[in-house]
Amino acid sequence: MKIEYQKFIDAIKEISKEINENQDWLSELDQSVGDGDHGVNMSRGFNEVAKLDHTNLSLSNYISLIGRTLMSKVGGASGPLYGMCFMNTANNIKESQSFTLKELKILVQNFVNTLTMLGKVKENEKTMFDVWKPLNDYLVNINEINLDIKNNLINFIFDCAQKTKDMIATKGRASYLKERSTGTIDPGSYSSYIILKNIINNL
Repeated sequence: MKIEYQKFIDAIKEISKEINENQDWLSELDQSVGDGDHGVNMSRGFNEVAKLDHTNLSLSNYISLIGRTLMSKVGGASGPLYGMCFMNTANNIKESQSFTLKELKILVQNFVNTLTMLGKVKENEKTMFDVWKPLNDYLVNINEINLDIKNNLINFIFDCAQKTKDMIATKGRASYLKERSTGTIDPGSYSSYIILKNIINNL
C-alpha cells in the first residue's frame, strides 16, 4: 500500500538524524539556562520516533503516535509540550492523507495554541514560543510552496531562534538567572528550528 505521507516520514527521520548530530550543542545551550539535558532528551525521543511502525496508520494516527512517544520518552518540560503539540495537531488533521502547506499551518497553529495553554507563555520570554508564534503570523500570507518560499521560511525560523539569544528568560529554571540568561539561544527554540526546517524541506 502506497503511503501518501512518505515525505513526512522522511522529514521525521531527518529530524532524528539532525538532532543526534546536534545533541551536544543542544545540551550545551541548555547548560546555560536549564538542566543541560535537552540534547540527550530530544535525541532519545526522536530516536524512538524514527523507529515507529507507520504501517496501516493514517497521517493523523502517525502524528498522534509521534506525540505519545515524545511524551513518554523525552524528559523535562519538553516531552509533555512537544508531545501534546503533536497530539493536538493529529486531532485537527483527521481527514488529511498527505502533509502539505495546509497541514503545516495546522501544525504551527496547534503548537501556538498548546504552548499558550500549557506553558502560559508569551513572546519574548526566551522559549520555543518565540519561534512558533512569529512563524504562525508569517504563514498567514503564504499561500503556495516552492523552493524560494521554503528557503525564506527556514531563514525566518532560524532568525527567530537566533533572536532568543538577547532575551531574558522569564519561564522555568532559566528565569532564576534573570539578566544572566541572555547570551545564548534558547535550546527549545533551536530544536524547534531543526524540526520545522526538515518538515518544510520535505513539503
